[in-house]
Amino acid sequence: MTNLPYVPTEYSVKPGLKKLGKENHFIVDKMHPLYMDEKHYARKEELGKYYIERDSTTVPPEDNHPYLMKTITFWLAETLAKEYKEISFFSEDELYVFDNEFTGEMVYADEQLNVVNILKSPTYALKDIRYRYPEPAYKTLFDAIVSQLQEDVCVMQHDELVATHVCLPSWWSPQEKMGMSMGEMHADVPGMNKTAYEHIWNACLHKGPYLRYNWTLTDTPILNQHPSKGIGKDFDGEELYLRAERQILVGLTEVNSVVFLIRTFVGDVKDMTKDERRTIRKAVCGMNRQELEYKGLFNVKEKLTKALT
Repeated sequence: MTNLPYVPTEYSVKPGLKKLGKENHFIVDKMHPLYMDEKHYARKEELGKYYIERDSTTVPPEDNHPYLMKTITFWLAETLAKEYKEISFFSEDELYVFDNEFTGEMVYADEQLNVVNILKSPTYALKDIRYRYPEPAYKTLFDAIVSQLQEDVCVMQHDELVATHVCLPSWWSPQEKMGMSMGEMHADVPGMNKTAYEHIWNACLHKGPYLRYNWTLTDTPILNQHPSKGIGKDFDGEELYLRAERQILVGLTEVNSVVFLIRTFVGDVKDMTKDERRTIRKAVCGMNRQELEYKGLFNVKEKLTKALT
């Protein structure tokens, strides 16, 4: 058995949205330190590949980018504080304070959400490499919060991607997707050309929060599969993993925006039950050539289906 929240029964390009209901927006589990390590390695490698905001000087006054990011940041902090007693968010004098017992960090930010100070718990900071976190220093409170989550975060306004903090992408580049609409971002996905994106956008903005899942197969448990890494799709060895994304879509009508939370899970197929492996095998066998090529599975389909028996 694994801790995967989802095992696919088919490959589908349908939106697959369902109401989040009583589930938490965020999940913190025993793998949290591993996610923190990968995120901070990504930040140290090149923060600008993973954390990007649009140029606020080009934004129409009515869209006020600083106000948008403040609204998003406050929603993140306040929702986390509601869902986990280990996290709190409050004001102290003229500063905002994000206190996270999971990471042992207390982050102070000014009115513009610039980080002005970080206090670290020595018991957490002395473990492994974590005494060096954050490196580089947090740019904003948004950066600080998302760097401490197991989720990645995207922000869309008026159906345009305006901010990404995605350190653990599944073979896509946040830089390349900036400024795109939902339809443009998924233009290369086989079968999605008939998707009613305007309807999806309006539903996410006004009727959520929604939950959906996405999945693929990979040959490594490494979470950061940015295309520049060139990893995850060789399948030269015997390792095989199911990579599943739990995606949460939350509408914030005050700023005409949708927040995307992307929590990636990776599970070794060897740890799955025989029925789970057969279910995935059936899903792979049901994919057409275009779908298999898009997922990077066409040339290894026979090998994968054999491994999933």
